[in-house]
Amino acid sequence: MSLFPTLSIATSGMNVDQLWLDTIGGNVANASDVTTPGKPVYQAQYVAAQPSATGGVGAVAIALGSAKGILAYDPTNPLADAAGYVARPAVSMATEMVALTTAQSEYQANAAVIKDATAAYQSVLTIGS
Repeated sequence: MSLFPTLSIATSGMNVDQLWLDTIGGNVANASDVTTPGKPVYQAQYVAAQPSATGGVGAVAIALGSAKGILAYDPTNPLADAAGYVARPAVSMATEMVALTTAQSEYQANAAVIKDATAAYQSVLTIGS
């Protein structure tokens, strides 16, 4: 166990939040990708996290969304099939924006915990001096 468990727990949360922010960025960056139907499309990424036995949290996997995608009618696209359809990733921008806001808030909360815990630990070290 860490000498300063509050710091290690908040740091583990920040690490998961950073991974979550990175996967959201990838999902948003690839949300407009298209391909010919029947070919794999970008698969959205989702962070799977769970509590750690020593306290805190850890990322255990990055789950992938569907490789099938969503069909969209776009006959002018050079990747469209004979019927005029292209396949787009199954990425919802609304869902990604909510996840982005949540991950950012969690990251900021963990950063505040680290700041406050550090200040508290430093105050304890000056007691009696």
